[in-house]
Amino acid sequence: MRMKKNDTYRLFWTVCALIFTICMALYPQVVFNGALLGLQTWWNIVFPALLPFFIASELLMNFGVVHFMGLLLEPIMRPLFNVPGAGSFVMMVGFFSGYPITSMITAKLRTENLCSKVEAERLISFTSNSSPLFMLAAVAIGMFNNPQLGLLIAGAHYLSNLTLGLLLRFYGGAQKSTGAVPKQTGRHIIRQAFHRMLEVQRMDRRPLGKIMGDSVRSAVGNLLNIGGFIIFFAVIISLLTMAGVVDTIATILGTILLPLGFNPGILPALGSGFFEMTIGSKL
Repeated sequence: MRMKKNDTYRLFWTVCALIFTICMALYPQVVFNGALLGLQTWWNIVFPALLPFFIASELLMNFGVVHFMGLLLEPIMRPLFNVPGAGSFVMMVGFFSGYPITSMITAKLRTENLCSKVEAERLISFTSNSSPLFMLAAVAIGMFNNPQLGLLIAGAHYLSNLTLGLLLRFYGGAQKSTGAVPKQTGRHIIRQAFHRMLEVQRMDRRPLGKIMGDSVRSAVGNLLNIGGFIIFFAVIISLLTMAGVVDTIATILGTILLPLGFNPGILPALGSGFFEMTIGSKL
């Protein structure tokens, strides 16, 4: 029987899953320590930093703010980034709370047909920021004990993402616009956007308590998924470190970075960061 390309792909990941399971059985202490590191990183840093923003973004979406911003900022977002005005909400959330919430909101916009597939790809490319709280507090203060470093990290981070957004506006070629094009300009566009937001709110029959409960439930559920991935990759990093893979990556990076004056102590963290950025930052 002839194997298809997809069969080879699935077989490869099946073998990887078997190797991972065998390693867990052979090295339980390494797996436990890795899982504990991932859990501590998620619970002490990621969960408190992101939960309030997750809840707030869910509430704003339920209240129709994304439709308000989509209509209001379509004339700005389309020429600059070639994405619909609704993308301005994703960009705003990205600057305040960072990923992975921007990817989740973009997926929701795609589901509601507020952006096309190509527009969603453009949007994700430059809105997947780290949150300012994560960069300024968790990384700069919590991990590096240097508050001044936070501004440098955040500035470089946001500037590079905006530059990427401007460059990728040409990605995918000419596409049919999916954004809501305002019929009027100037002062009237604000009124039009406001009426659009009210329409969305009227269509949602849920009481305020139900909306708040659903927002909290969705936010916590998404963070639990994130925590699972962090713990999973923390275990993988621990096993790869034990096997010498992370050290090999660090050595390769060292041949490039050490002549540029980088501290050798950051190389293992960079090697781990290839697999999971949060764990790499903590290391």
